[in-house]
Amino acid sequence: MSDAAVSPRRTFALDGLMLRYAVLVGLIVIASVGFSLANSNFYSITNVGILLRSISVLFLVSMGMTFIMLTGGIDLSVGSNVAFSGGVGVVALTTTGSATIGFICALLAGMAIGWVNGVFIGRLRLSAFMVTLATFALARGLALVIYDADSINVDNAAFLWLGGTSWNNLPVVIPFVALMFIALSVLLYRTTFGRNVYAAGSNFNTAFVLGRRPERSVVWIYVLSGALAGLSAIVTVGRVSSGQPWAGLFLEFDAITAVILGGTALSGGRGRLLGTILGVLLYGIIINGLVLTGTNPYLQSLIKGMILLGVVLLDTYTQRGKSV
Repeated sequence: MSDAAVSPRRTFALDGLMLRYAVLVGLIVIASVGFSLANSNFYSITNVGILLRSISVLFLVSMGMTFIMLTGGIDLSVGSNVAFSGGVGVVALTTTGSATIGFICALLAGMAIGWVNGVFIGRLRLSAFMVTLATFALARGLALVIYDADSINVDNAAFLWLGGTSWNNLPVVIPFVALMFIALSVLLYRTTFGRNVYAAGSNFNTAFVLGRRPERSVVWIYVLSGALAGLSAIVTVGRVSSGQPWAGLFLEFDAITAVILGGTALSGGRGRLLGTILGVLLYGIIINGLVLTGTNPYLQSLIKGMILLGVVLLDTYTQRGKSV
C-alpha cells in the first residue's frame, strides 16, 4: 500500500526532471542556432574553445553551489573567494617558485573561507545569506590587500597549465571539469554524505532527529564549495596568465542563476548536477552569443537580471503547484 502511494510521486518527480532537462536541451539548440544565424563565427572552432574555457569556472563553482542550494542554503562569497584563493596561490607561487605549493595554498585558502561559512551556518545556525554576505566582503577585501589592488603577472608554465593549455583546440580544463562532474555525482548519489545533503534540504530538523547530523554535512558542503572556488582560481589565473584582485566579480550571481535554471529548488531538497550542467551551458551560450553579436554590455546585465528573475518566478510557481 505504501509502495503504491510513493511510486506515483517518484514517477512525477522523475518526469518533471526529464521535462525540465528536455526543455533546457531544446533552449540550448534554439539559442545556438539563433546566435549562429546572427553571427557565422558562433560555431567556429575558435569561438567554441573560448566558450568552453570561459564557462569552465562557472561549471566548477555551480556544482559546488548545487550542493549548497540542495540544503536550502546559498553562497554569495564564491566570486570573492576565487579572487582571494587565487591571490594566496599566486603569492605562494612567487614566493617559493613551486607550482605545487601554489596549488595547495589556493585550495586551502578557498576551503578556509568555506569552513568559516560552514561553521557559522551549519553549527551556529545563522542565516546563510547574512554569513556569506559578510564573507563576500571579507574575501574580496583580503584579495585587494594581497594584490595591493593591482594584478600580479604569472609565467610559471605548470601553474598556468590547467587554465591555459589546449589539446587540438580543446581546453584541457574541460576534461578536468568532466572528471569533477563524475566524482561529485558519485559523492552526491552513491554515498551517505549525498543522502545527508538531500535530507538536510528536505527537513533539517527531521534529519537531525534521525541522527544524520545535518550540521556536520553543511560544514563539509561549504568546505567543498570553497575547494571548488580554489580550483576555479587556479583555472582563472591560467586563463589570463595573472592574478587579479577583481577576479570572480559577479560570479556568485551567474552560478546561482545557472543552478536555479537547471532545476535546483531554492527551498532545497530537489535538484541534480545534470540540470546544473545544462543550466550553465545554456547560460554560457546566451552570454557568449550576446558578446559575439556586439550587444551593449549594460543590456547584457539587464538580460542576466531578467533570466534570474524569470527562473526564480518559474521555481516559485512550480513549488506552489506541487503544494496544492
